[in-house]
Amino acid sequence: MILALLLACSAEDVPLAPAPGVWVEARRVDEGAPVVLHLPSGATPPAVEGLTATQVATSDDGATRWELRGKSGSYVVPVPGAEGAPVNLYVDIGVKGPTGGPMEDLAALPPSQPPMWPWVVGGVALTAALTALGMWAWRRFRPVPPPPPPEPADVVARREWAALRGRTDLGEAELALELSAVYRRYLEAAHRWPATRRTTREILDNLAGELTSADLVCSRRLLGAMDLVKFAERGEVGGVFDQLDADFAQVVRPVGGPRA
Repeated sequence: MILALLLACSAEDVPLAPAPGVWVEARRVDEGAPVVLHLPSGATPPAVEGLTATQVATSDDGATRWELRGKSGSYVVPVPGAEGAPVNLYVDIGVKGPTGGPMEDLAALPPSQPPMWPWVVGGVALTAALTALGMWAWRRFRPVPPPPPPEPADVVARREWAALRGRTDLGEAELALELSAVYRRYLEAAHRWPATRRTTREILDNLAGELTSADLVCSRRLLGAMDLVKFAERGEVGGVFDQLDADFAQVVRPVGGPRA
């Protein structure tokens, strides 16, 4: 919005300044924009042909603010001077400012600054998008460590065997059956064939070429542990489990490890 205001006198002996409290916010304005005039309390702008004056506000100190609107053109608005004599305010609406003479210092009102909130919101949104993109790229392209090697079959079997031997909720036949199952799972993991789905005879036939005669005897007792417990005398059951512990320690070894 551009406002043109010239303070001058119509005669040399007329004061060149308006009375205190009389001023305008800018020197010239674009077409359609108002000229904002401040006057002391109780004062009203004189009627000027082509201009319409509208009071828009009253400040705390009693001064009043008026908006002067009109079509494009230059206007002269007489206002009270500092010593009571009138002073002419030269108002330009929608016309180019003067280029010489006493009115040369009329300057254009600087354009209003655009609001900052769109830039703030845009910056926050851009930061959030870049952060999300960075996290996705980090998850997508970061090196994935290889999975840990599988636990050795003999380690798993010894842990399961020790857990079963420590249980007190299993009957003797149930415990023997579970111990045989641990040995079958060990054979399946160590020898890479389905020992858990084979009969005792089939398992022993497969092991005949891999184990010594002593190891085959141990394996036979481990695979038939339930029958050993079932047909043992009451006082011999504890000895059967001690023998099974010894057999297990004899034949369960690291894959490819030396034979005991």
